[in-house]
Amino acid sequence: MTDGSLRQAALSGARWTLAAKLGLQLVMWPITILVIRLLEPGDYGLLAMAMVTIGFVALFGEMGLGIALVQADKLDETEARAASAAIMICSVVMAAVIVLLAPFAALWFEEPDLIGVMSVLTLELLISSVAAVPQAQLERQLRFRSLSIAAIWSGLAGALTTLVLAFAGNGVWALVLGTLAGALVRTVFIVVFNGRIVWPSFRHPLAPIKGLIRFSGHVLAARTLWYWYGQSDQVILARLLQASTLGYYTVAAQLAMLPANKAMEVINRVTFPVLSRMRSEQGELRSMHLRLISLVAAYAFGTCWGMAAVAPELVTTLLGDKWLIATLPLTVLAAVAPLRMLSALNNTITSAAGMPQASTIELAVAGLLLPIAVLAGALADGLRGACLAWPVAYPIVYLISNALTCRAVGNSKMSGLMSLGAPVVAGAAMWICVSALRSHLSAAVPTVVLLMVQVAAGAVAYVVALHVIAPALVRDAQAFTRSLLRPGQDDGAAARANVASG
Repeated sequence: MTDGSLRQAALSGARWTLAAKLGLQLVMWPITILVIRLLEPGDYGLLAMAMVTIGFVALFGEMGLGIALVQADKLDETEARAASAAIMICSVVMAAVIVLLAPFAALWFEEPDLIGVMSVLTLELLISSVAAVPQAQLERQLRFRSLSIAAIWSGLAGALTTLVLAFAGNGVWALVLGTLAGALVRTVFIVVFNGRIVWPSFRHPLAPIKGLIRFSGHVLAARTLWYWYGQSDQVILARLLQASTLGYYTVAAQLAMLPANKAMEVINRVTFPVLSRMRSEQGELRSMHLRLISLVAAYAFGTCWGMAAVAPELVTTLLGDKWLIATLPLTVLAAVAPLRMLSALNNTITSAAGMPQASTIELAVAGLLLPIAVLAGALADGLRGACLAWPVAYPIVYLISNALTCRAVGNSKMSGLMSLGAPVVAGAAMWICVSALRSHLSAAVPTVVLLMVQVAAGAVAYVVALHVIAPALVRDAQAFTRSLLRPGQDDGAAARANVASG
């Protein structure tokens, strides 16, 4: 694939993926907020308890082969069918493990309803296993348009199912069945777009994919560590706090990471296969690393710190008074979200560069440091202490992530940190502006009006500060946005033109 066609495929993929995410969020946000208002904090707490166990066990269902298949230099039919068999076998085994663990989880968390919830949610693991290899094939061909359409219909199916069942008073089951509906629709669309199901070959399924398994071992280790440090706070709080209190924390965590998670789905889907093909050009990889960090930081600090700054008004306006306890977790976790987003980007870059062990090291440190910090905070000051543990511990994790990533691509550690300077200063200016408006207007205008004024003024303050501090970064962002919005080659056409290189 030539540099021009690779760039065009990347832009086309980013364009389709971004359009899908933005369009879907315009529908999903109102539905999500309505569902949160309909359900109780305890419903979200119960689901969080179930997903703590299921999510960890489910990591082993795919064996990390999805990323290994995308990263491989070539993928023939024998390897694809062997990978499909291995994934399906592991998914069935992991589903059985979850069912067996359900009674013990219910006993540990003192929630007997967990048994039924966890047992039903195992179906998602089995459904998704059918789509694992077809999705990898679509990503290898850079067919982001197809993947985006599948994501849109999956999100709509899951959200509407949850909303209908929440209106009907089904509590936590609205969340459970909505999750299954989304997984089923996503799998159907991915298989259809791929043109076929990749039928598994159960005769010596591991032999053809030995090389992929070696790579996937690092990926699986990194995923396991990532999941542990990302979910360990909920494991700890589920044991120490009531389900309703955990529900406040869980919803706040979801909202805090929503801008970051949705953006990283777009960024990872496009950058990983593109950077994987770029890894032989060390100079290009170094330049792309710093550019990506700067652009993603500009987005992350603007959106996440903006959410943190308006958290009191946001919770009151969107979620209602019964969710006011979620204000502190939302403020603190949203403040840390940019560093978590940038760490995820670093992991993608190192994996694409062929050094997944860097991610493993960073996540091992995070998996040790953060649980200790959250446990100490929760024991000292309950929910408040657990929240404050994040801004104390996570900057240390990011320093390690930056050092490992810069070493992997050949940049200096200071250059990676300097890429964050302008967005951090601009974000601080935005936060000061929002706080000043609160102190002067909170007693004079309704909360919803104050929220709108804060959002508008904060956005202006952030953009103006970036223009003053880092005009080159603003020009780069504008150029990237123009390229992204400019109509170009359809990603299906790009895939057909470059299928030989995939």
